[in-house]
Amino acid sequence: MGEGRRRILAAVRSRLAAEHGIVLPLALSVTGAAGAMAAGTIAFTTANQSAAYRSTADARAFALAEAGLNNAYATLYNSGSPTMSDAVPERTVTLEGGTATYYGTLSGSTWTLTGVGRVPNPTGPGAADVVRTVSGRASLGSAQRGSANNAVWNYVYADDPTATTHLGNSVNVNIPLYVRGNLRLSNTAQVSGYALQVGGTVEFFNSAHVGTAESPVHEVHVGGGCRIGASGPFTTPCGPAQMVHATISDGSPTAFVKPDVDLAGWYHNARPGPRHGCTHGSFPGGFDNDTVPNTSRASVDLTPKTAYDCRVYDTDGTTLLGQLTWQPGAPGTLTIAGTVYFDGPISFSQLNNAVYSGRATIYAAGDITFANQTRLCGVAACDASWDPQQNLLAFVSGGDVRVGQQSQFQGAIYAVRDYSEDNNSTFWGPIIARRVSLANSTTNHYVPIGTLMPGMPATYEEVVTITNEPGSWG
Repeated sequence: MGEGRRRILAAVRSRLAAEHGIVLPLALSVTGAAGAMAAGTIAFTTANQSAAYRSTADARAFALAEAGLNNAYATLYNSGSPTMSDAVPERTVTLEGGTATYYGTLSGSTWTLTGVGRVPNPTGPGAADVVRTVSGRASLGSAQRGSANNAVWNYVYADDPTATTHLGNSVNVNIPLYVRGNLRLSNTAQVSGYALQVGGTVEFFNSAHVGTAESPVHEVHVGGGCRIGASGPFTTPCGPAQMVHATISDGSPTAFVKPDVDLAGWYHNARPGPRHGCTHGSFPGGFDNDTVPNTSRASVDLTPKTAYDCRVYDTDGTTLLGQLTWQPGAPGTLTIAGTVYFDGPISFSQLNNAVYSGRATIYAAGDITFANQTRLCGVAACDASWDPQQNLLAFVSGGDVRVGQQSQFQGAIYAVRDYSEDNNSTFWGPIIARRVSLANSTTNHYVPIGTLMPGMPATYEEVVTITNEPGSWG
């Protein structure tokens, strides 16, 4: 081997020896960098997971707080004493994932209701629970609502506890009947309506009866008992042996009373009426002839031979508050709305035939009289197709109401004094009066009138109202 070749090999070995010394530090450097990156990745992932767990816990605690607040509102609304400071006491309920606490505090007439949601902290043992709180306010007020006594408008109701109501030949009361005094049925008279309630006693003569074995009435409540004839003991509860056929029969009538009527108030407030005349058109003769509620106006004819149109609008002239519009015909058409007051009697002439449209209460300070063969109905056929939710006329009389022979009326009647129906007349709807007299072959049909209209005499009770305050949630 030549000297030159030996020098070249020596140089190669020297270079390789130098590079071999670099490998270990380089490997260690690369390994250290990789380890640092792995540790950073693990720390980043752990932090993200913790944040995700905490976010989920926050959302759950918030949902539980809202559930608690809803429970607080429900407790207040269902409370029998919302004006008492302990109406919404603090309570805690366990729900999925945690607990919901709720309570309320009353200051003046304002409730502040609070819901608190609590969830275990997901970051580890010893960490504080995740808690979220929401609140809202509700205000207390007062209002009037109809009392249970207003169910009296489902009956033919005779209010005098000292009087005896007589039902004679072929009278059929196919409507709930309530008599505060005594009731006497004779010949073929019958009560076939849903219910009979009598504060006193019931006597039967001849073939008179209440319900039948095949078609019993639903309920009978007679305080003083029943008997056949004018002698012998009264039996309670009344049963088939006393000509009473009912699904339910006992001696406990409901304590209904005749609602008071506010004649003076409606004299001043009716539209149209003495103090608020027609803003469009007119009514023949007006509603009063002086400025005093004294029943001084001459008798009112709602269905004369000539047409009229009286309407009352609000101050903007856009909202109809009351209406009486008459168009003669065969039959004539009476369009009604609102509450109307006449400071005098109302009378319908013989052979009158009219159909009314709309819903209204009409007051007469005096008597209301339907002459023989008067026909005033909510539908032209004057039959069971009448819907009082669409068309309903309620008369309120400061005196008596008399329905003449062979007359027909669909509506509601309230009389301060007495009500009478003459032979062969037909009435659809409720009647409230001091005393009720139904002559031979009269028929009374039951038609539920639903919610009472403004102006219909009723009894009311003061109630507490609860109103959520808009924008109070927080």
